[in-house]
Amino acid sequence: GFAPECFLPILIGYFVSTAETIGDVTMSCKYSKLETEGPDFESRVQGGLLADGVNSFLACLFTSPPNTTFSQNNGVISLTQCASRSAGFSCAFCLIL
Repeated sequence: GFAPECFLPILIGYFVSTAETIGDVTMSCKYSKLETEGPDFESRVQGGLLADGVNSFLACLFTSPPNTTFSQNNGVISLTQCASRSAGFSCAFCLIL
């Protein structure tokens, strides 16, 4: 069943996850030398929040805490100066294997 006493901590987790996602998308844009203002940037933030929300909802269905974006990606982009999506997909493919 539903435990009402668990609702508030999980809701707080979702709000923290939302704030972190906005920061991570902003810094990813900054280190990728993309605009951090304007409609393109707002579209990226909305897409990041939507993806994070859908993933967190799916995690909730499997009785897992909400997942979130990772700030480490910003450090990798900053250090390597590589923000290519194809490089990210290649790494993901290698990790799946």
